[in-house]
Amino acid sequence: MVAHPLDSLFRPRSVAVIGASSDPNKIGGRPIAFLKRAGYAGAIYPVNPSATSVQELTAYPALAAIPADVEQAIIVLPGKAVLGALQACASKGVRAVQIFSAGFGEGGAAGQREQAQLREIADAYDMRLLGPNSLGLFNAGDHFFGTFATALDGAWPRSGAVGVATQSGAFGSYFFGLAQARGLGFSHFVATGNECDVDVAECVEFLAADAATQVIVMALEGCKDGAKLIRALAAARAAAKPVIAMKVGVSQAGAQAAATHTGSLSGEDRVFDAVLRQYGVYRASSLEAIVDVAYLASVTPLPRGQRLAVITTSGGIGVLAADAAEARGLDLAPVTTEAQAAISALVPLAGGVNPVDTSAAIIGDLSLYSRITECVLASRPYDSVLCYLAHIGRNPTHWSQLRESLYALRQRHAGLPFVAVLLADASLTAELEKQGIAVFADPTRAVNAIAACSALGRRAATTPSTPTQRAAQILDGDVSTEAAAKQSLARLGISFAPEQRAASAVDARQAALVLGFPVVMKILSPDIAHKTEAGGVTLGLMDAVQVEAEFDAMMARVRQRMPTARIEGVIIARQLNAGIEVLVGTHVDPVFGAVVTAGAGGVLTELLGDVSLRLAPVSAAEARQMLDATRIGRLLQGYRGAPPADLDALTALIARVSEIAADNCERVAGIDLNPVLARPDGAYALDALIALKGVST
Repeated sequence: MVAHPLDSLFRPRSVAVIGASSDPNKIGGRPIAFLKRAGYAGAIYPVNPSATSVQELTAYPALAAIPADVEQAIIVLPGKAVLGALQACASKGVRAVQIFSAGFGEGGAAGQREQAQLREIADAYDMRLLGPNSLGLFNAGDHFFGTFATALDGAWPRSGAVGVATQSGAFGSYFFGLAQARGLGFSHFVATGNECDVDVAECVEFLAADAATQVIVMALEGCKDGAKLIRALAAARAAAKPVIAMKVGVSQAGAQAAATHTGSLSGEDRVFDAVLRQYGVYRASSLEAIVDVAYLASVTPLPRGQRLAVITTSGGIGVLAADAAEARGLDLAPVTTEAQAAISALVPLAGGVNPVDTSAAIIGDLSLYSRITECVLASRPYDSVLCYLAHIGRNPTHWSQLRESLYALRQRHAGLPFVAVLLADASLTAELEKQGIAVFADPTRAVNAIAACSALGRRAATTPSTPTQRAAQILDGDVSTEAAAKQSLARLGISFAPEQRAASAVDARQAALVLGFPVVMKILSPDIAHKTEAGGVTLGLMDAVQVEAEFDAMMARVRQRMPTARIEGVIIARQLNAGIEVLVGTHVDPVFGAVVTAGAGGVLTELLGDVSLRLAPVSAAEARQMLDATRIGRLLQGYRGAPPADLDALTALIARVSEIAADNCERVAGIDLNPVLARPDGAYALDALIALKGVST
């Protein structure tokens, strides 16, 4: 096997603890106590100049005094001593270092300078560095516990399939406690702290390559390297490993707190959300959701669609599950009439088409539950099944009637996610999980987790587009006015309504006669980005007299509102009607680069906020997915008898704009085509604004 760059961090053959303590309750003593408790097979070297023995292990006065190679070192020292200890690690040839000590990048300018020095040493000696201000990590399968986490005191992890990478140690530690109580098994846990070197993205990439990890949980406050995070998410997707993420800093206050705490850029939250969606990640909104989704994904296969079958012993619980399913977009497709007849033949009192209520009549023979469920699953394709079993798991007689038939049913549908809602003790829960049946006590939480895993499954089934070779779309020349921007974009394939410039009322009249009525008049100025507010847009001019009069009126109006603006005349454009106004725009995110946005345009842009975002560039197929994710997407497909818009033309326009944004992001801060009129005969941009970096608009 080829060694992974982080193997010395996660799988060291020896470890030194610099600042080791004999007290297992102190930070310097906890990793040694954990390593001994876990049965770590590698060598443990306590380093403490004041002791000859630490926790029954030989202690050494300095790292250099250890008479063997040391693959990893854990530094647990006051901040001022860390730099010297790291230099000692470099001299010893240590391959990976964890720094638990705090007071660096999160502590102001002086701490940031010291943290930069740590990185310089690590880079110079090709050492990997976790922290500083890190809680540490554990590798349950290899029994390596290089951490001081207090969560391990009462919640020792069992080996399993869930790998966790978190920036915040406290956040990750609390999640671990909740997840361990829920019964999740862990492959790895790592808290990256200040991310002087190793960050969450690199840890996710490690987990994507790790054979023991099947589900990845990621917790972020911010991100400094968007390209690195994208590579990691792409690696997880390629390895078919679902990623569940918690990204805090949604609100303006939260984003500021994250930046203060980690010293990293939070990025615009909606861009983060778009990136996670684009790479198949499920973004959880609570710790409870992370636990539930990670649990379900680690026990059962991911659903590949949204059809849910619900078989319940209670009509009321069935209604509760149905309400939750509808709220989360799951499809309770009804069973066929043939299946209904077969179910009625088994239990005449059973009813419902989905949820199917077995009624209490099955209590005398609980094997009927499995037979009814088989009828449901045979009636049509379902993507997941929810079985409400109430207290059956607590009654040995009832459970014995159901057990074998339920497990046989599960085996016949091995590829289908099974979720059981019942009250059960730990031993029965573990038994069900071994059969690939996830256990929930709350039906609503079960449905929510199924919906989340359904989203993960659908995204996993979507093949990412492969970038194609293409010529760069370079914007050149002047783009300071609307007319100049349109000319530059038109040369690159963007369609606009026919238009002409006019410097006088006579020119405006002549342009209107050439273009044909009705026409639109818009002010032309490099200093006016928002023309409507300046009184610089007039629609529906129907003849030459109106055009000449409006030219003079617009000049007077705009000069009064914006007396210092340079005015070059007006644009006369043919007024296109009978279309749907769409926003197509781009901007440059400080973390992820060029981003393209599409959705409701015109006056509805700010009112509805109905837009979808993706990293640029996108293909036409991805542009279609963006539109499908918006409410206006239904209008574009034809709504209540209206003709559909030319989606091929619109998606081609979105794709081309995204290419232009990606190819010019060093110069162009943003492109705004609002509105683009989507019509049955094409898609035409009616307005254009190009904002250059370093130039105010």
